Amino acid sequence: MGIDKFNMLGILERFPIMCREALGLNKGLTVSGEITSIVVTGMGGSSIAGGMLQLYLKESKLPIFISRGYTVPAFVDEYTLVFAISYSGNTEETLSAVQDAKNKKAKIIAITSGGELEHEVDKVIKIPAGYQPRVALPYLFFPMIGVLYNSGLIEVRNSDLNEMMEILKDKQYYSETAYKHAKKIKDKIPIIFSSEDLKAVGYRFKTQINENAKHPAWDTVIPEMNHNEINAFRFMPRSNFIAFMLRDEKDHPRVQKRFDITRKIIEDRIDIEEIMVKGNSLLARMFSTIHLCDMISYYLALENRVDPTPVEVIERFKERMK
Repeated sequence: MGIDKFNMLGILERFPIMCREALGLNKGLTVSGEITSIVVTGMGGSSIAGGMLQLYLKESKLPIFISRGYTVPAFVDEYTLVFAISYSGNTEETLSAVQDAKNKKAKIIAITSGGELEHEVDKVIKIPAGYQPRVALPYLFFPMIGVLYNSGLIEVRNSDLNEMMEILKDKQYYSETAYKHAKKIKDKIPIIFSSEDLKAVGYRFKTQINENAKHPAWDTVIPEMNHNEINAFRFMPRSNFIAFMLRDEKDHPRVQKRFDITRKIIEDRIDIEEIMVKGNSLLARMFSTIHLCDMISYYLALENRVDPTPVEVIERFKERMK
């Protein structure tokens, strides 16, 4: 394990603890007045937290939008709650979007470990520093849930949180299952299939493979891919690709059938692995799958003989932007 110079494994194994810690970070913070929409602005791992919020509140009557860029949507006004998320607090796109949100009179709450963002917004949720942003997902996600709950905008059941924490306890399952899957990815490009409901989880899996393992990956969504991308599998060489299907028994029955048919069509061309989503509550299903996929990306990094922590290409890009 000498490749893992910065102990990424130890940090990933703290994932359940981070979830528990994150639940208390909002410290009773609320928003007042009428809220007609929610916008999460952020980049990279911060925007993934927005995708997870969008997934978690998929049945909410409040529309939730994710803004990845230098501005917020034109509809933003004094009735919009904007979560500005930047782990470092210095993400230039997010800082610019905050100024745009201010000009539009939005209610803004920042979630950050410090940096410039901490001084740009009156309401700030300070999260622990010292992590790579991508491993800080619990600290970026759960404070949003806490604020919305405190403000009477959503309901959060303790039973759901308890189930999530219970499922995350099984350290041996996550380690052994992740190692098995990572061994099968080596030297192939993984294609990650998810339902629309778990789109954010599939995308997270892809980006973790990109950043931790420095390895290409492709994510796709059922049923949309059945109308276009499935045609591309006709001539795919088995030696180059492997499919990972995130199978959730809570998916719409027609979506489950589409998974079955898709598998039958493409299995003649590429190998297929299925990851069965664990848990009854949405929180448990989301975070147990994320934890497993994070661990897969870690063991794939070891297979690739690369340190999972540094992201040197991203850092060089940021320096050039300066």
